[in-house]
Amino acid sequence: MGFLDRISSPESVGVQRGIRRAQSLLHEGHPEEAETLIRQVIDVADQALGPAHTHAATARIVLATALYTRGAHEDAETEARALATHRAQRPDDKIALAALALRALAVREQGDPAEALRSQDELLPFYERIHAPEHPLTLKLRADRAHTLNRLDRHAEAEAECRALLALAKASKEPTAELLARTAEDGLAAAQAGQSVHNI
Repeated sequence: MGFLDRISSPESVGVQRGIRRAQSLLHEGHPEEAETLIRQVIDVADQALGPAHTHAATARIVLATALYTRGAHEDAETEARALATHRAQRPDDKIALAALALRALAVREQGDPAEALRSQDELLPFYERIHAPEHPLTLKLRADRAHTLNRLDRHAEAEAECRALLALAKASKEPTAELLARTAEDGLAAAQAGQSVHNI
């Protein structure tokens, strides 16, 4: 089977449908169901398309996200790191970037915000170049980084970043702007609370 046959095959369509369904389950707050489904999707994708195929890699990002969402942070880190390593030789690979960003979050939740921030600082220039500075994925990384700053008690920096993100969210017409605004507001509240504690 040639490449063009493979990407238009029924297996490819089924894998894409499975990925979308698992993403919907995550959005609806059902990470366990999403994990069960996406593992089945990965099995099909690996056999029908090969583990290097974009759909198979995307399915693994969804798996890592499901693991992270249900609190299995070590497993999420392992999955994300393996995927990023597997795709490391692909220049400007967006899936590898997403895996590295998710790995940073998993590392942070395991109690190492300094390492998470180092990773996020390294990733940000790549996100800005590959996606654009005000792309929703770049802004999400900035919001995640602001929360990491709060974990490190760098509240003034976190506050400044959250205020900037809140202004961008209010001016944006992207569907993700509302979520960005909520994340920035949460980060801003945490930063202000942290500064109040330190000022007592």
